[in-house]
Amino acid sequence: MTRLPIDRVRLTHLRVVSRRTLTQLAAEVGCTKGALSGIERGHRAPSPALLGKLADALHVTPDDLLLRECR
Repeated sequence: MTRLPIDRVRLTHLRVVSRRTLTQLAAEVGCTKGALSGIERGHRAPSPALLGKLADALHVTPDDLLLRECR
């Protein structure tokens, strides 16, 4: 399965600004807190499906979450 490198700093910023905890956002997008934490720390990359769910939950496009060199 393809995993996409994302801008983890932007993801964390958007989550914090939306006043959601890791647990809350993870539940909303259907993943575990540990998986989301790993993505935010750069130890994991989301699948395209999860990237789309994160973008929808944070009211941005998936492209907004990708690292600049991947756009």
